[in-house]
Amino acid sequence: MDSLQKQSQHAIEFIRSAWPEAREAAKQALKASEGKFEHVVLCGCGDSHHAALGLEMAFDVWTGLRARAATAMTASRYLMPRSKLGASRTLLIGISASGEVARTLEAVEMGVSSGAHTLALTGAADSALARAAHMSLNLPVPSLPEGPGLLSFLSSLLMGLAVVHALAGEEDGDELEACMQDLPESLEVFFPEQSELGMEFADEIDPAGAVVFLGCGPAYGMAKFAAAKLIEAAGMPAWGQDGEEWTHIEYFAEPAGVPTWLLSARGRSHGREEEIVAAARAIDRNLRVSRWEGRPEWPSHAREALSTLALWPGPVAFASRMAARLGEKPFRDFGGGRSVQEGGGASRIRSSKRIRHPGELES
Repeated sequence: MDSLQKQSQHAIEFIRSAWPEAREAAKQALKASEGKFEHVVLCGCGDSHHAALGLEMAFDVWTGLRARAATAMTASRYLMPRSKLGASRTLLIGISASGEVARTLEAVEMGVSSGAHTLALTGAADSALARAAHMSLNLPVPSLPEGPGLLSFLSSLLMGLAVVHALAGEEDGDELEACMQDLPESLEVFFPEQSELGMEFADEIDPAGAVVFLGCGPAYGMAKFAAAKLIEAAGMPAWGQDGEEWTHIEYFAEPAGVPTWLLSARGRSHGREEEIVAAARAIDRNLRVSRWEGRPEWPSHAREALSTLALWPGPVAFASRMAARLGEKPFRDFGGGRSVQEGGGASRIRSSKRIRHPGELES
């Protein structure tokens, strides 16, 4: 059993048990923050950026704050130096499981230099990111064999939602809490059918081709996460795309049967998603659709805002089965010029030179 499978087996119980811990930690960290913020910038690299994309709507619907998800480099070098952003009323949230990623650390440092409030979400309490930020939340994940991260991604989402809960008003906070209490039970029903879908799709497709994952709103973050797991686990070319953008770009790609997987929460883009499905079938795409329904009593905004905690089982099973089918080791076993150092070697994920102050960008 590979790392992704093992993480999948622990994931629902991890969500159930880790949520109260994250919620209480966020309440303590942000207890003096009421009314301080107008803007939230969420940033990270890789899965942490995908988590940021998945959290943007939750801030919107439950806190009313203007939230923007960005890559860490965009946040550090393009958003934080802008005086018009209103840094003193901005909360910059840097997300990194290790807490040592250079670009996310740079974003937090630039946030501090620009006068923003900064918060680190990380799995390592003693990390450079936790030390650099004004505030930090730390949620470690169970120790399992190393591989493409699922629990670390879910941990980032849980910490982000805990921040949402801490900044929400009483009514909105109660609504979020009720949904989080229900979510594990709903996932227990959703998980088996989606895992089976993922394994069947992996056994069917031509592994020499590419795979496209689609999502709208928060599910766009999930689509990018799904593509990342397939690349990391099996080395296959894959990408995540916004559903609307697919109709403008990948719709015209050949061959006709490109494996395409729509991840849906039946939310604000539901009508457009139905058109996307019709278009994909009209041009003979090899299409799969995962639809997360949540609980019938949930408001539609809750179902959609929490979809990134729910839409992972199919894509994770797909990535795991493709890796087994191809006999691949995670991260290409760090061969071909890569190195296990820093998680990639020459890519310098952790040792990349950092910009420490906005003035350095003009030099």
